[in-house]
Amino acid sequence: MKKTILAVAIPAVLLAGNVSAFEAYSGDAGSVEVYGQLRATLSKSPDKDITLNDGSSRAGVNALYTVTDDVDVFARLEYSISYDKDAMANRLGYFGFTGDFGKVILGKQYLTADDLWGVDNSYWFGGSHIVQGTVSGGKHDSAVRYILDTDFATFDASYGLAEDGAAAQVAELFVSKDIAGFSVTAGVSSAEQEHGAFDYKVDETQTVNVKAGAVDDLYYTLWADRSFGDLNVGVQFASSAMESDALAVDIDRQGYTLALNYALSAKSDVYGGYELTEIEARADQVGLAENDDYTNVYVGAVHRFNSYFRLWAEAAYSDGVTLGYKNNKNDGFSVSPSVVDGDAQFAIGARVYW
Repeated sequence: MKKTILAVAIPAVLLAGNVSAFEAYSGDAGSVEVYGQLRATLSKSPDKDITLNDGSSRAGVNALYTVTDDVDVFARLEYSISYDKDAMANRLGYFGFTGDFGKVILGKQYLTADDLWGVDNSYWFGGSHIVQGTVSGGKHDSAVRYILDTDFATFDASYGLAEDGAAAQVAELFVSKDIAGFSVTAGVSSAEQEHGAFDYKVDETQTVNVKAGAVDDLYYTLWADRSFGDLNVGVQFASSAMESDALAVDIDRQGYTLALNYALSAKSDVYGGYELTEIEARADQVGLAENDDYTNVYVGAVHRFNSYFRLWAEAAYSDGVTLGYKNNKNDGFSVSPSVVDGDAQFAIGARVYW
């Protein structure tokens, strides 16, 4: 579902964005809560067997304490959990301060562009039009985020530290405002990832030596949504321009979407979305010249039995060319376009919260 701005306030349950979180401690000084989600998904894609996974399940702890009459300090530690893997992996780990000055968050966290995300009602197949995070990764181990909510608008900015080239250096600024009944958000993100020299394997017979350099990504987006009774309508435009100073690579992507959500009742919704992504990619040294588009359409339904449990079902149809761009700080980058020829996909899922 569409991601929203992090809320940090008393009660601490708002920090988790999860009304079913368990309050482990509460006192005059503050509170501590335990929360989590088990996300089980059964999916079927063309030419693949039915798979069952819970790859995005997570559990964590939130803490909120009063420092002064005007300042609170908060912290979050979150781990991914999975019943088919033995190890837990750290997803988030940050602390910060909140008061009349806004919210300051420091540590391993989602960057603004990925946390706010955009117009996407899907549980599984949507979001193809949101062409951000290829260089930044969307989440950063060493980031500073500042959120200020004013009468005029909400300002949300992130800065990711480069860590001597080990991570992407990222700067983002997003502004959200209600205009004529529409919730409107505009934002820009600039990301740069340094890399060492490496050999890029074009195919079985051709390898190109790429000198040390950096990959840059300038991303910007604008979206708006509004409710008309039980119907919510959202539209979004997103654009990304990537280039490398070590290899003559230029990649431009534009994404467009129309997303709808209709409330059948207080507990049940039906939803759908149309997403179009246009790509232009050129890399003379590796023989890449691509100018194409990708279409993704999804429909689904969700029923929330209560705040602890929900079921959803979703289907999607995809057609066109995906770019397959990957960036790795150790192994460099690769571009591997692939054709999706009218593929239909299906998934059903359950979420259990605590």
